[in-house]
Amino acid sequence: MTDGVYRYIRHPQYAGLFLIMVGWLIHWPTLLTLVLFPILVAVYARLALSEEKSLEQRFGEKYNSYKAQTPRFFPRLTKSRV
Repeated sequence: MTDGVYRYIRHPQYAGLFLIMVGWLIHWPTLLTLVLFPILVAVYARLALSEEKSLEQRFGEKYNSYKAQTPRFFPRLTKSRV
């Protein structure tokens, strides 16, 4: 899948989750949310890396090319020169 939102970022579902967690921190700044935020970010970032390894094995150079052009979690603010 390389069109739609996947054209701009490789893991939009995790990026959305990160944004929701930032919202929780702003709206509900408790010790629990402060502790859970970095843990959840680390767990999902690790999961994304694991998924990418599987995709590299399955799709090879095609996925590596996609990876080179498309950021992992947050879109680029400037246009790519590729």
